[in-house]
Amino acid sequence: MMRKSILRKYAAFLALLLISAMAISCDASVQMIVPSVTAPNLYGETAPPAEVETADGEVPGGADGEAAETQPEIKLPPDARVSFLACGDNIIHSNVYEDALDRGGGTEYKFISMYDDVADIIAAADLAYVNQEGPMGGEKYGYSGYPTFNGPQEMGDALVDLGFNIVNIANNHMLDKWESGFLDTAAYWKTKEVTLIGAYLDKDDYDDIRVVEKNGIKIAFLSYTYGTNGMVLNKGSSTVIPLIVEEDIRRQCRIAREKADFVICSIHWGNEDWFKPSAHQLDFKDVMVECGVDVIVGTHPHVLQPIVWEENKEGHKTLVIYSLGNFISTMLYSRNMVGGMMTFDIVRKNGVITVENPLLHPIVCYYNRSRRGLQVYKMENFPAELAASHGSQKYGAFDLNTLKRYVTGTIDSAFLPDYLKS
Repeated sequence: MMRKSILRKYAAFLALLLISAMAISCDASVQMIVPSVTAPNLYGETAPPAEVETADGEVPGGADGEAAETQPEIKLPPDARVSFLACGDNIIHSNVYEDALDRGGGTEYKFISMYDDVADIIAAADLAYVNQEGPMGGEKYGYSGYPTFNGPQEMGDALVDLGFNIVNIANNHMLDKWESGFLDTAAYWKTKEVTLIGAYLDKDDYDDIRVVEKNGIKIAFLSYTYGTNGMVLNKGSSTVIPLIVEEDIRRQCRIAREKADFVICSIHWGNEDWFKPSAHQLDFKDVMVECGVDVIVGTHPHVLQPIVWEENKEGHKTLVIYSLGNFISTMLYSRNMVGGMMTFDIVRKNGVITVENPLLHPIVCYYNRSRRGLQVYKMENFPAELAASHGSQKYGAFDLNTLKRYVTGTIDSAFLPDYLKS
């Protein structure tokens, strides 16, 4: 090859030059002068540097001498958005189902009109969660309110018609009608187009984490409760009550992370009528934040509790909703009549999933002094004249300013609508 011949000639020239220099240097009186030498263009005048031959005469790249193929570009999943709504405790006190029976003319239970003022926000969500407090095992158990609940299944029908599609039944009243009532409640919900959480037939079912895929985003749901009011399962039962146990939470978070893009934990915890989280809540909040849960939805205290952002050592952020209060009930105090509907968006952009637009929509549950006329209102729509006629008046002040203070004194303004920020 021409290039190899040039290289050989250049090497011989350098060798001759070196021998001459050594001979001259033997005479110390003679100054050694080495002329500057410019290396010849080994590649000729036109050959590009990219076309360097290898030892075997091949040119790097393909057989035709083209550059090696570049690595394929990593394809990110498409951007997506899922709107999510969460409500607190839907409690079917006896006054609630008796009012529904009145609305059905004494022959059927009609609950859905109780939610007319909030129906639009529920229907607008891609995924809507509710904590159904207490069994709906069927008429054979007899309908009953506090302290051991069993409500008509028509309430479940109404919730589904409203648009709820994530239903939690892990709470302290889940065994109010014993294990059979619980299993019948779960069986009812499984006939509906909802994702049921909090009901697990055995250990394998418990660790079969429920995952919902919406708009291309996979969302895992975990569910736990602090207890069951002392009620227990039948001896030898395989049914699992999802109690708040650190080992279980850590294990299931790992499973959920493997199966899904996003993890939401429903947890029934805290002290009733406390506006601040208990030490128990704070401890287990830390566990879930450390495990990388994305959103914690708390229920049970029957009042609102703070909403905060938490961050673990890896920089992962968790939206913590300590308590959403009640959704519907006929509890006796004004503080129990104020709850919240939490909305936020689960957003995937450039392959990264975050929570956007977290907002609490405060609600007021109304009933009259006969404990009828139940209605759930957005607080901004709640009429002042109804505050004056609310059935809980004899148990303390019930006016709009008091109701608003339950919200603004508990929830950071960053999570509140504009009408409550002034």
